[in-house]
Amino acid sequence: MDAVPKFVRGYHRRLRQASIVMLGCGLVLFVLTVAYLIPHDTHVESVLNERGVHVQAVVTECVSVGSNDDGSLSANSHCRVRFAASGGRAVEAQLAYVTSDVAKGQTVAVVYDPQDTGLVALPSSIGFWNTTVRTALDVFALVASVVMLLTGTAVLLWYRRVKRQLG
Repeated sequence: MDAVPKFVRGYHRRLRQASIVMLGCGLVLFVLTVAYLIPHDTHVESVLNERGVHVQAVVTECVSVGSNDDGSLSANSHCRVRFAASGGRAVEAQLAYVTSDVAKGQTVAVVYDPQDTGLVALPSSIGFWNTTVRTALDVFALVASVVMLLTGTAVLLWYRRVKRQLG
């Protein structure tokens, strides 16, 4: 290994470290997509489209999910709404998806599951285009995670082979 320049050994070591990071990120993204994103989106959309009840609700709270590059708050928020469920019982629940379409104090139409009044969304959130975009993003995340896992594995195997050849 003394015949191999120091910078080449450093390059291979950094490449190995990057591939391990890629494997870790790919695994986290894969687990997140398979264990949370796809089941959550599928459940919300199928239940609310199948048996959802449309009612008027008042937005009681909106909390920004992050900030923009300039430090200002993001327009996307987790919002809570209050509405009267079947039988007149008052319910307060968080919307299933972040939104930029509503503000605190606003009256909006929502869809809720009468069997689980905590499952609430804006009708536009479960509309065709939002569902299509959300599904495309879920599939993209799944494909990206698999590509990261395969690339990270290939680089690690290549690194082991080169390391054996260099001695």
